[in-house]
Amino acid sequence: MAIQAEKVADLLREQGCDVVEVRTNASNGHDHVFSRVPGVRSIINLVRFLRDLDGALRKTDVVYFLTGFFNFYFWVTFPALVLIYVRRKPVVLSARGGDAARFFRRYGKLVGPVLRRADKITTPSGFLRDVFRDAFALEAQVIPNIADLEQFVFCRRTQFRPRFLVTRNLEHIYGIDTVLRAFALVRDKHAQATLDIAGGGSLRAPLEQLTTALDIADAVTFHGPVNHEQIQRLYGQCDIYVNASRVDNLPGSLLEAFASGLPVVSTRAGGIPYMVEEGVTGLLVDVDDYQALADQILRLLDNPALGASLADAAYAESQKYARKNVAPQLVGLLAKHARM
Repeated sequence: MAIQAEKVADLLREQGCDVVEVRTNASNGHDHVFSRVPGVRSIINLVRFLRDLDGALRKTDVVYFLTGFFNFYFWVTFPALVLIYVRRKPVVLSARGGDAARFFRRYGKLVGPVLRRADKITTPSGFLRDVFRDAFALEAQVIPNIADLEQFVFCRRTQFRPRFLVTRNLEHIYGIDTVLRAFALVRDKHAQATLDIAGGGSLRAPLEQLTTALDIADAVTFHGPVNHEQIQRLYGQCDIYVNASRVDNLPGSLLEAFASGLPVVSTRAGGIPYMVEEGVTGLLVDVDDYQALADQILRLLDNPALGASLADAAYAESQKYARKNVAPQLVGLLAKHARM
């Protein structure tokens, strides 16, 4: 959300809008020692955030608020919305997160009345739009995430080497273990296959142990967190993008693969089928099905014409998320709801 917030702010400024950014975790540079205690830190951050938000509300016409669910909603979004409503400012709530349906099943009766007071709700995907419709009969508007596609170079491949890329954090919800198990099956048929994994996270040690257990450690590279220059180089060096999310909404990493010319093989978790059309812009399998993931990867290696077709269609799809195409939708929406 922080990355998207920065992109939204930059885009609005480019369109001539005055923007006041309010961060949820701002630091004043000389935090008290108690702010290092997790619970206390959350309270201090909340107080600072609401103070900064209240100051910003006095000089803005409309609020564009990016929100997640579960802890973020209760610790940040709920108190912020109450303050915004008290100040009688119009608010467009930009909701994001692949686990929204479970959150609404658990807390829908509690959060529904607050969400209904928002002037408009937006989502980055049709998946979340449908979740709001099913949970609250609210009609959210889809405003795609902004993808900096100009940072990535489209390379049209006619042959696909068994060089695979994953750019997700090393956490359970992203299913890196599923990717590793699928890769082990692929490597049984392609001994020269390699897998590059870009991203940090709490599961690096057990995932490295899994590569040893699967006898693929020599073919897997954990790059850790990488910068923009490194990630672009990896997209250029690899030929197929693999994703095995267990929970997801609209992963920007898939858009980066689209923009770089890598065909995508992914699980159909959450909102992914809303952005990856099966057999047209990518290949999809069920969550945790590493055998199916491996089969679809092998299908691409055996059928380069399919890979090229998927990559071409995916590149065309990625243009929906270009800044020039998102800008008029976002500016128009905010202008409509601004109280001058």
